[in-house]
Amino acid sequence: MLPTTIIRTVRAIGAFLRSPSSWTDGGGRNTASRLPTANAPPNASTIQAKRSSPKNTFLKLSLHSIGMGFHHVALATHDTAATHRFYTDLMGFSLVKTVVAPNPGSDGWSRHYFYDTGSDGMIAFWELHDKKIGSNYPTNLNATAGLPGWVNHFAYNAPTREFLDERRAVWCAGGHTVAEVDHEFCISIYTSDPDGNTVEFCHTLREFAEDEKRHAYELMLQESPAADKDAKLIIWPSTAVRATV
Repeated sequence: MLPTTIIRTVRAIGAFLRSPSSWTDGGGRNTASRLPTANAPPNASTIQAKRSSPKNTFLKLSLHSIGMGFHHVALATHDTAATHRFYTDLMGFSLVKTVVAPNPGSDGWSRHYFYDTGSDGMIAFWELHDKKIGSNYPTNLNATAGLPGWVNHFAYNAPTREFLDERRAVWCAGGHTVAEVDHEFCISIYTSDPDGNTVEFCHTLREFAEDEKRHAYELMLQESPAADKDAKLIIWPSTAVRATV
């Protein structure tokens, strides 16, 4: 189920953004490392000059031609069966590889299994069997860090709006409450996996404008930036039919 903390905090996003002074809680903006103001974005001529060497030209071509992304992200889990059901039945992913190997520096062993997400990159999980690690290791990233459920999350691409709506219906039918948020440039749906980690499907609505890209760096440097408009939120309840005895 979607943790109630996610629903509450998503509803409060607008108020949160309008009050930058509240960002200091939990090691936020006032305690984070700041970008040096001297490192302003280089102008086009400077970029071209730096890329004129064979080395920089190769890097430019290779990075843009190949496309640098995640090969996979790996997480620990406590319940392999529940994790498998969630990521195949509800997320629509496919199990493609399982590796069983001894753990480094101990007598334990682990099962490491990978899912094809249908896009670039895979999601993988660890089933750990190790006396040194124990069985009570934390798997919920936000709870472990003392953060709200919407902070650390895993967003997967939804190529069409129809795909997004289909996943939302599957999640709800599977017993999950779903938060749908219209961010203006994209629309997202959120729920939680069996370990409590927040997952998202995100459908991009438009490309970023050039002035929008330039303004992005300025916003990172501003002490008290103006907030964007409140995101539009819809909460979709579970539609699962409860079995009767």
